[in-house]
Amino acid sequence: MISSCFKKLKVERDELDRLTDLPINVKHQIQEHLSVEEAARMSVLSRPWKHIWVSIPKLVFSADFCHNKPLIIDVINTILLQHCGAIKTFLINISSIPSSQHSVIDEWLLLLSRNGIMDLTLENLDKDRLILNNAPYKLPSCLYGINKLESLRLSNCIFRPTCSFTGFHMLKNLSLLKVVLHLDVATSFLWMPDLVFLQVKLCIGFPNSKIYAPKLSQILFFTNRTKTLELGHYMDCRMLKTVILASSGTNQDKPINMTYLLKCWPEVRNFGLHTYYLKSVATEAERFPTYLNNLRTLLLFEFDFNDVDHIFALLRMLRISPNLDNLVFRLSSKKKGGIEVNVNHFEGPAYRTLGLLHKLQRLIIKNFHGSTTEMFFVRFIFASAPLLLKTVLSEDAESVHESKSSKELMGFPRASPKLQIDVNNKKN
Repeated sequence: MISSCFKKLKVERDELDRLTDLPINVKHQIQEHLSVEEAARMSVLSRPWKHIWVSIPKLVFSADFCHNKPLIIDVINTILLQHCGAIKTFLINISSIPSSQHSVIDEWLLLLSRNGIMDLTLENLDKDRLILNNAPYKLPSCLYGINKLESLRLSNCIFRPTCSFTGFHMLKNLSLLKVVLHLDVATSFLWMPDLVFLQVKLCIGFPNSKIYAPKLSQILFFTNRTKTLELGHYMDCRMLKTVILASSGTNQDKPINMTYLLKCWPEVRNFGLHTYYLKSVATEAERFPTYLNNLRTLLLFEFDFNDVDHIFALLRMLRISPNLDNLVFRLSSKKKGGIEVNVNHFEGPAYRTLGLLHKLQRLIIKNFHGSTTEMFFVRFIFASAPLLLKTVLSEDAESVHESKSSKELMGFPRASPKLQIDVNNKKN
């Protein structure tokens, strides 16, 4: 009996020794997959792992962790004071810290700026990332002097750079959510030569910024203001692969020349347009580029099949996209009122001989209402896309009769013998 216990202890000790003998970078990777509590507990139970915990280069203080700690400031202060070595990645949710104590966050950022920080995330929103429970956090001046920063994600912050700030010269990823930007003439031009990904959602003051980013590959803009988004600053970004333009505003100060922008972005593979930008496509008299040969995915948000401008813009985009693989619509969650248009805009010799849907493989329509025009369009796609493999229609349960629309869809002529149709109802 005693012998078997000794054998079991020896096996467990050998297994622990094998973990302890791992290279330090592997140990760091193991702890990075644990929560803060689990990593700290591991360091307490095993003396050899204590050094690993206090030298881990990645610290993540999530919303769940911060909201469940009444003395969160003291906890984080203790962890940072005990830490030795570089902190390359730092994520923290500061929404539980009252604005009267924001100065302590300034001290944390000052410490990080001197410890090799490369990836920084400051979240000042609650768990669902939408509701503001706290005043905006004003970023301290030390942040603008971090030269090695490669990734920066901010939410509900005030971005007011110093006069000497010209940009983060090594930054590759920038994500701003509900950030207020105060940029004057001296700081409005930002030099970010290595920037690859830019995401701007619901920010104030961004139209005044001018970013030099020749390597930019992905941009996503979502605005809720009527002030014009100056996309002309990105016309030299000829390496753009993904462009998503969304707006909750019904109009802007002046229209955007989408035709000219598309001519400047010949490498775009994924292109998403919201209602306002879609209308600008329809109303521009200028000729579109001959072809967008690299375009593979087209996403259209808040599309309305009863809006002639939307349909005209759609047809213009299809004509210049011969290699389109995926066509995705997100209709309004509720069917708009008014008189339903029963005119079939997708019939006629010109549309039947488009010949530009020969590579389309997937059609996705979210909030499908089953209107007459929507059914006309689906029938047109079925008959025109010989390589179509999958069609997904997520029906709006409040405005469509599932069995009726499904039965009619299944009877449409199909150019593709391999087409699979998936019709699902929100209630299911």
